[in-house]
Amino acid sequence: MDFLSHFTRITALLLALVIHSLAWSADWDSSGQDKHLSVDVILERVKESKQEAMGEESVYRYIREAKIFDLKPDGSIRKKTTKTYQAYTDGSDQELLEINGKPASERDRAKDRAHNLERQQKFLHRQSGQDSEQDDLMAKNMDLFRDKFLATLKGEELHRDRMAYVIDLKPNRAHKLENRFVDRLMNEVYATVWVDKKEFRVSKLEMKLNEQVSFLGGFAGLLRDIRLDVHQKQLAPKLWVDDRITAYFDVRVFFKTYRFKMESQSRDFRLIEREK
Repeated sequence: MDFLSHFTRITALLLALVIHSLAWSADWDSSGQDKHLSVDVILERVKESKQEAMGEESVYRYIREAKIFDLKPDGSIRKKTTKTYQAYTDGSDQELLEINGKPASERDRAKDRAHNLERQQKFLHRQSGQDSEQDDLMAKNMDLFRDKFLATLKGEELHRDRMAYVIDLKPNRAHKLENRFVDRLMNEVYATVWVDKKEFRVSKLEMKLNEQVSFLGGFAGLLRDIRLDVHQKQLAPKLWVDDRITAYFDVRVFFKTYRFKMESQSRDFRLIEREK
């Protein structure tokens, strides 16, 4: 399952790049100052809002509970694993607290930290002395994906009692990425994002794989389905955090099929004092 675990994280990483790269690639249009904003201007505001949030001094700690369901072909649960973490809004590494309701041992925590660092170094190019993976991730990959998606403003909609712009993201097949597999994967990624009208932060995201994608000529495997649903909530002005994430993956690796679902729920948000 290690290969599959890495594969799902790569997919989630690519999805994050879709949203952030669109924001960074949008060209500022001064004519967008009126009440009818273009999709480029909205995405530019998302970029600016994200930059402003990086200087936010408020830090919250909270509980993140992640459930992984290993599914049988009929959709029933073969195995369920629950991990509970102490997480932070400033990008600090989360801490493993429990596994399946039992306190995590020091060995469990050390193993979890080592696996997280290995994944970050491999997929995010993070160095061991760096505090946050997100800045490094965006800096290294923004230009690579900035022209891969086309955005269309569908309209406005009420989401969690706040008005939001609704934007469709579709792949730009004319723009080719250097990595052929990543390019083919991105060509089948379709997403819709909800951008909060007041603070220009992504409050909701839905993503799906439009067609199956093979890798290594189909011999090594076939990515048959991906569905991802992300909700964010506002904790304070300029400060938003993942509130609920659900994901479904259906992958064939060589001659074995993996179907699994992930659910992540965040709760118990508490403001903490930053060390001076």
